[in-house]
Amino acid sequence: MRGSDGRHITAEYSLHQADHRAVIETARICGLDMVTVDGATPPVEDARRAGSWGVGDVLVDAMDRGARRIILTLGGSATTDAGTGMASALGVVFRDDAGTPVGGIADMARITAVDLGGLDPRIADLDVVLASDVTNPLYGPDGAAAVYGPQKGLTPDAVPEVDAAVRSVAAVVERALGCEVAELPGAGAAGGLGFMAMALLGARMRPGVDLVLEATGFADLLVQADLVITGEGRIDAQTLSGKAPAGVAERARAAGVPVVAVCGQNLLAGLNGSGADLFDRVYALTDIEPDVASCIRSPGPVLTRIGQEIGVLIG
Repeated sequence: MRGSDGRHITAEYSLHQADHRAVIETARICGLDMVTVDGATPPVEDARRAGSWGVGDVLVDAMDRGARRIILTLGGSATTDAGTGMASALGVVFRDDAGTPVGGIADMARITAVDLGGLDPRIADLDVVLASDVTNPLYGPDGAAAVYGPQKGLTPDAVPEVDAAVRSVAAVVERALGCEVAELPGAGAAGGLGFMAMALLGARMRPGVDLVLEATGFADLLVQADLVITGEGRIDAQTLSGKAPAGVAERARAAGVPVVAVCGQNLLAGLNGSGADLFDRVYALTDIEPDVASCIRSPGPVLTRIGQEIGVLIG
């Protein structure tokens, strides 16, 4: 299958043949961490070319192996292609005004027509659920490019250009498929994969945290807990937009159980509003070791120290 740069990669997904179900994690196919070095932001040229072809490749492989139910987890992607790469891998051809196929992700703005003649017919029988921790629409100030593009390498100049391109693509796709999903919550997840999955695959969106907590029996574990520890790489405004740590913290709060977060970086300090109060305390690796690259290379000693501090907190 193909990674976000179009080159061949090897990726894994979960296949449950007994109930014809596959669980596919976007971040394992076109994830941002697969193209970064020591946490560095990718060059803008790479960000503009990054595509989701591999997600379509995996869907085809899963269908070949009998999967008819798909859970597609969205998040952590290196892409902002509105899912056009995935659609291409499933047989969709995007064309320009002259009828010429548009193959490059960086050329999305040229797309004026969608050719569905080659779409894999098995798509019609798929039951697809999207697991997403974000509620952003596809485009606009809260969209995929504006909110998530900078961490993927889009510069301030590139963000509005890519946002305009995905908006244009969305209009073409929605017209061809007779739907309106670009402004729905989650359409902007994984660089717009949420949009294309809802439009092309008829996918249903569910909060990723709900699916995970249900599967792990979190509610039953919570009643036995004295403290809940959650976290992610960077806790910031995006965390408060429905991502897993916020979902965990909300449930812990409702149950009256203290909750702390452990993260690489904590950017909540300057936020207005009550969101930052979700956590009783946030422990950031960079508060102890300011060098991000060092934290990524050798997090163990820093996490050990944080663990000791949490131990003191709970007595």
